[in-house]
Amino acid sequence: MSYPTPTSDSSPKSFHLWTVNEDANLHQKTDQRTAIIWVARFSLLLTFLTIGLGAYTRLADAGLGCPDWPGCYGQLTVPMTQQEQYYANKHFPMRPLETQKAWIEMAHRYLAGTLGLVIFALTFLIFKQASKLKIPATILSAFVVFQAALGMW
Repeated sequence: MSYPTPTSDSSPKSFHLWTVNEDANLHQKTDQRTAIIWVARFSLLLTFLTIGLGAYTRLADAGLGCPDWPGCYGQLTVPMTQQEQYYANKHFPMRPLETQKAWIEMAHRYLAGTLGLVIFALTFLIFKQASKLKIPATILSAFVVFQAALGMW
């Protein structure tokens, strides 16, 4: 990349430095836009995967595979050992543990949670760059929080 240089000794010496800084800022904005585009594309892919897995969760009748939120039967993951399964069935007698359905439900939760984090990252990138997309990004992030709240009930 070539930068314009002063043509005579009478021109200010800072002209060249000012142009370099302007080009650096332009390059940084281009990098930020590229990052926003890639994160947006990745979030779109995750959105379709989450919708597909949500449909599978519904069709497999696994939507209530874990009766509590954000964990599953009081744990971070599905209870696997005999002792964990005994505890789960004892403390949640109205919803006996079905491991396969619980894993389907938790996979959907993990994917949806990852999508939420990617959307928050996208919102952060949009706010970092002075963009006209701040209001839609804020609305999208609020919608993610609302969806998470619905998942709790």
